[in-house]
Amino acid sequence: MGIKHALMKVLMMRFGVPRVIRMLKKQTALQEVPGILKPTQRSPTRFEIPLEMMKLLQERDDIEIRQMFPVRRLLSVMKNIHKSVDSISENPQMPSATASSEFLSQLREYAQSFGVYPLEFVKLPHDLIFDKFGVLFDNAIILAMEMSKKKIDKAPSQETLNMVFGTYDELGITANNVAHFLREHGYAAQADHPLGGLVLFPPLAQMAGIGWIGKHGLLITPQFGPRVRLAAVYTSIENLPYAAKTDHSWIEEYCRKCGLCIKQCPAHAILEESVIHNTGRVTNIKQQECFEYFGQYYGCSVCIKVCPFSESMYAYERLKAVTENKL
Repeated sequence: MGIKHALMKVLMMRFGVPRVIRMLKKQTALQEVPGILKPTQRSPTRFEIPLEMMKLLQERDDIEIRQMFPVRRLLSVMKNIHKSVDSISENPQMPSATASSEFLSQLREYAQSFGVYPLEFVKLPHDLIFDKFGVLFDNAIILAMEMSKKKIDKAPSQETLNMVFGTYDELGITANNVAHFLREHGYAAQADHPLGGLVLFPPLAQMAGIGWIGKHGLLITPQFGPRVRLAAVYTSIENLPYAAKTDHSWIEEYCRKCGLCIKQCPAHAILEESVIHNTGRVTNIKQQECFEYFGQYYGCSVCIKVCPFSESMYAYERLKAVTENKL
């Protein structure tokens, strides 16, 4: 085993895992908050990557970590996950429940100043809240942030991994900033960090009209394809302009014909045929195969790199025209 592997294993065991456990305890304690919205019997279970990684390293001799995790970014991520829970105490005792269209425009502009685009609103189904967790409101603001195409094109690599964690960090900070912005204007809010979220983000973002989930299990957006990370802020505002419908469903047909991510996945972890569970949730990925490769090879991201929707901002309309036989 290499020096990187040995060093990262020691760092994860001594410093990473205890921090993750403390974070989990704080997040699961949300279920004790009066009035918290809880998961249902149909809710998914969150996959705890750091803990599963340590379990894999302890049980398997053939697993080797090749990357160095960006420690500064990781510490910032952990700090802002804690902040997303701790700052709930700053909510006004009698928060406002309605917002003007002018304020919502200000909110969009504020989020966009941090690089958020798109931003949409959606009613949160309790089935999407992860088991053992909870959120304050089902009025959800979905935030998306672009990941660098230049860095994604180098996947799998240390440079790609650093960029991905940088995006996670910046979006997590922004979610907390948006929650603070709402509180300053008399509304209650709860930020949900993109890494270690309380809710399954891709289907929620699809419901919000931001995009459509592709064969690789990632949300495909018209602006950036799957090169986005997602976060949410839950708020007391009850008159959010929820998306009435989405016109991105054609992506599903395109993905069935394309299959490039299936062919190019180095772990052979993307399913030819989706699996529909009893809960109605659709699975496109063989989780264990994906996770083992992801953990060893810089967080992978190959499926994002090869996705035709990642090519440019013009790819969406071009591929839509092809799918609908307009060319």
